[in-house]
Amino acid sequence: MSIVNAGNTTTTAYIVTGDTSGNLTFQSVGSNVVTMNASSGIIFNDGSSINSHAAPNVTTYTSGSGTYTTPTGAKWLVVQVQGGGGGAGGGGTASSAGVGGNGNTSTFGTSLLIAYGGYGGQQPAVNGISAQATGGDINTYGTSGVSGTGTPSTIYQPGGTGGAGFFGGGGAGGYTVAGQNGGANTGGGGGGGGISSTSSAYTGGGGGGGSYCQKTISSPSSTYSYAVGAGGTAGAAGTNGSAGGAGGSGLIIVTAYF
Repeated sequence: MSIVNAGNTTTTAYIVTGDTSGNLTFQSVGSNVVTMNASSGIIFNDGSSINSHAAPNVTTYTSGSGTYTTPTGAKWLVVQVQGGGGGAGGGGTASSAGVGGNGNTSTFGTSLLIAYGGYGGQQPAVNGISAQATGGDINTYGTSGVSGTGTPSTIYQPGGTGGAGFFGGGGAGGYTVAGQNGGANTGGGGGGGGISSTSSAYTGGGGGGGSYCQKTISSPSSTYSYAVGAGGTAGAAGTNGSAGGAGGSGLIIVTAYF
C-alpha cells in the first residue's frame, strides 16, 4: 500500500495489518509505525497520538450539596440544572387549608448557574410560574400549576394539576383525596388536594414547576460547588378537604467531554 503526502511529491510503501477489533497497523519499509486504534485514535511509534477520544463522563446529583471535581483531561462540560417544584395547596373550606411551600433553588458554581424553584400552590388560587433561571445558554421558566376550583354545587372537582419542570413531572390533583407529589428529580409541582364535601369547600391549586438552565462550559475550572433544590412542602388539608402533594426535587447533570 502507498500513502501520498499532502503535496503529492513522495510516496511511502506500508505493510498494513489488521485485527478483529478494528485496529489497523501501518508498517513502513523503514522503522515508522502508525497504529489506527478503534478506541484510542491514531497512535505513533513515539507514543504520541491524534484523534484520541473517550466516552463522556456523566455525573448526576439528585439531592444535597457538595463539590464537583472536573475529570482530568476534560475539554468541556455540559451542565443541566433543574430547580425544585412547588408544593400544592390543600383542599377544604375557605381559609382552612394550607398553602404549598415554594420549591428550592438548584445551583452550580454558586452563582454561575441558578435554577429557581416553583411557587407553592394556594387554595383556591395558585401563584404564578417560577422565576426564570439564569446563567445558562438556555434559561427557562417552570410552568404554572393549575388553579384550584371553587365550591362545587353538586359534584366534586379535582385539585389543580402541578406545573411541569423541564423533565415534566407535575402531580395530578386529588379528586376526593390528597394530590399527588411531583415526580422526584423532575422539578414538577405537586397536585392540589381534593375535597370531601360540597359545603363551602375549595380544591387546592397545583404547585408551579421549577425553572431549568443548561450551559456548555468550554474552559472548565477544576472544581465547582453545587446544590440540588428540594421540592416544596405540601399544603395541609383543610376542613372537608385533603392535603396537597409535595413538589418534585430538582436535579443536576454534568457531562464531561474529552
